[in-house]
Amino acid sequence: RAVRAGLAILESLAVLNESDPALSLSVRIGINTGEALVALDARPEQGEGFEMGDVVNTASRIQGAAPVGGIAVGDGTYQATERVFEWEQLEPVVLKGKAEPVGLWRPLRARARFGSDVIRSLSTPLVGRELELLQTRTAFDRVMSESAVQLLTLVGEPGVGKSRIVAELFAYIDSLHHVVRWRQGRCLPYGEGITFWALGEIVKAHAGVLESDAPDEAQAKLEAVLPAGDDASWLRARLLPLMGIEGGPPVAREESFAAWRRFLESIADDGPAVLVFEDIHWADEALLAFLEHLTDWAQGVPLLVVCTARPELFEKHAAWGAGLKNATTVSLSPLSDTDTARLVSALLQQAVLPAETQQLLLERAGGNPLYAEEFVRMLRDHELLDGQGRLRSGVEIAFPESLQALIAARLDTLQPDRKSLLQDAAVIGKVFWSGAVAEMGGRQRSDVEQALHELVRKELVRPFRQSSMEGEQELGFWHVLVRDVAYAQVPRAQRAAKHSKAAQWLEHKAGERVEDLAEVLAYHTGEAIALAEATGDVALAAGLAPAARRYAVLAGERALGLDTAKALQLLERAVELTPADAPELPGVLVRWAAAAQQAGDFPGASEALERAVAALRLRGDAEGTAAALSSLSVVRHYLGDPRQLATAQEAVALLESLPGPELVEAVDRLAGSFLVKGANRDSLAAADRAIELAASLGLPEPARALGFRGAARCNLGDREGLADLERAQQILLERGNGRDAAIAAFNRAVMTWEIEGPLQGLASFDKVIVLAESRGIAETAAGTRGTRLLMLVEAGRLGEALREAPGVLAGIEATSNAIVSQQAKAAVARARIETGAAGQARELAETALEGARAAANPTVFVQVAAVAALARATDR
Repeated sequence: RAVRAGLAILESLAVLNESDPALSLSVRIGINTGEALVALDARPEQGEGFEMGDVVNTASRIQGAAPVGGIAVGDGTYQATERVFEWEQLEPVVLKGKAEPVGLWRPLRARARFGSDVIRSLSTPLVGRELELLQTRTAFDRVMSESAVQLLTLVGEPGVGKSRIVAELFAYIDSLHHVVRWRQGRCLPYGEGITFWALGEIVKAHAGVLESDAPDEAQAKLEAVLPAGDDASWLRARLLPLMGIEGGPPVAREESFAAWRRFLESIADDGPAVLVFEDIHWADEALLAFLEHLTDWAQGVPLLVVCTARPELFEKHAAWGAGLKNATTVSLSPLSDTDTARLVSALLQQAVLPAETQQLLLERAGGNPLYAEEFVRMLRDHELLDGQGRLRSGVEIAFPESLQALIAARLDTLQPDRKSLLQDAAVIGKVFWSGAVAEMGGRQRSDVEQALHELVRKELVRPFRQSSMEGEQELGFWHVLVRDVAYAQVPRAQRAAKHSKAAQWLEHKAGERVEDLAEVLAYHTGEAIALAEATGDVALAAGLAPAARRYAVLAGERALGLDTAKALQLLERAVELTPADAPELPGVLVRWAAAAQQAGDFPGASEALERAVAALRLRGDAEGTAAALSSLSVVRHYLGDPRQLATAQEAVALLESLPGPELVEAVDRLAGSFLVKGANRDSLAAADRAIELAASLGLPEPARALGFRGAARCNLGDREGLADLERAQQILLERGNGRDAAIAAFNRAVMTWEIEGPLQGLASFDKVIVLAESRGIAETAAGTRGTRLLMLVEAGRLGEALREAPGVLAGIEATSNAIVSQQAKAAVARARIETGAAGQARELAETALEGARAAANPTVFVQVAAVAALARATDR
């Protein structure tokens, strides 16, 4: 309408100037599209402004840049009307307040009487999707016939019918005479998404876990659905973090992936299963990587993995599904005019529509079913059609020019109290609960239920048959764009307070299982602080900081076992929210350091731990200082810092007067520090002490200490150390600690080689590789292959060692295991010496020696130095 009005002004001026040339009137017209703040109580007749915002200011500056006797519009206006008018592109201009030049367009003339906009929802009759339905059914039928895994991705613009195709697939499966398990999870639209939320929803749904369940009850429900076997403890430890329950020490992503895949395979063990991941364009890279891992590695079960996504998925993951032979992508294109006409006729319940009405709707729909449906609803809400489907005469129709405008105009038809309720729901998210809406607005439950019933009838929201909160009605927005528009209508100052109230309600409902919702709570409090700061409400921002910090820490700790990158992001936010003099700062720094260490940022972890140690010492907190020192000793080991052993000893000394689990762990780590330094007797003494101390305190046997004791005994010539190592591995597996179990198995394989000889030793290494790879522990598997390479050379199997060397070395480099990398390079150098390639051997050995010197491990340095010396002598 604005562009048409501008063209009409130009026509009127031409008529006036023609009738009286002396007037010589000229004009510049600027048009811009966007959101503006409107003051309803303003008095424009007295010169008061009634609309304000960036869109208004930019429109004024566009008007100043428009050609004389012409119109200039911004990109937003052009994109909304590009099919309606003929356009001429103008030179971009630099406008005040804009970092980049602004693109300008000049409308020349209208192409048609009406513009072409867009909208639709899931209750529409299905038309024009026969081929897509066939493809989805074929994917499921292949799963059934081949008992294999298939990945099906439905891709399309919002409203084009992805969710509807999923619903039709469900109906098709439901009509079959087979029992099929159907599990569904959604990726939340909080910008970057929430890590593994969709996967957690599927796990909880399969176990029947409610958000309101206590931790013990949730764990019991999970136990009931775990597959029987030796891996149950390991699976439980890896699955509990998805439910917000501590499952043990953090592990690498590969191990988590292996466990999750095993569990999802078990869902399909007894019959076909379908896993639906909605809106994966909002998923983090880690979830996308897992879905590809699941499709590539799951075997022998009838499992269909269905994903829905917008085209934006390929902007951040261009290779999605590429290289997977069992992946199918179905792209949903716009409907044809014929199919759109059939759809519109069905929506209006009229077989034949007046040509004018049909043409209007075809142009506005643009082939998008959602757009067509929403536009028809708009006409109905305003009663703009007569009984025959014709537009009422004499009515000026203010057709919205975009999907957002369509939805916003529809929301404006609601009563103020209903609209306010919908806006509160939008603050909570795409999915919300009636109790939360009541609490946020101080409403009566009965009033909320009545209002939601009306909104359901209007198909703005829809109820779920089962709620994840006991005693709460759960609903969702019919489309996320409805949620987005409703949210955008909430003034920013009010959004801060509403996000804060939403967080308070969620924390109250979560109870003891607040960790399961920690990342959602971190999102709400983070948004509240950002909005409060933007609107100058310093007091509100300061008041929210402690809660936001707490949620970020909880969410970061949970993510540490699932997604290191997300853990770093959350814990970094917690550090930023913690004042330098706050008593909580050392604890937050220690947690951030754990994430940094897992991410391989050892210098950063060391710096954070040193800050924490200094603050804790100043406070006189011996226990906290010791715990931080114990972690610092591990980081210093990886950095090759010679202070590593002294740091571990200081941690033990600080805890001597405080016997407890902390002292046991500190002595345990000291045993490991002695072992890597080659001080076997000291390592044995420390390990024995850790074991005895745990027994005297009634604590579980420290399996890691038992493993360190076994390795030290073997190094000292005591064959009984092998039994210690075997028992340590067994205990760690029972506790679900796959990584430490694999390390214990690796140490046992090394000792078996030295005590029982090459044949038994190589067989033991092969078993370690199988164990590590089955748990997804890539670093241990690669390191074991490297040590096995060394053993092949020791056994004289030089040709075999040289053949395997390139792949083994590449695998080790990928895991950044510096010590094993230098050992493996030295082994290859020895093999080359023995096969007459001394020149190549010397170059490789010198490289390994430099790496060994940096690693600061005496045993490895001596091994590599000997090979380097031999290579030099042989080359001469």
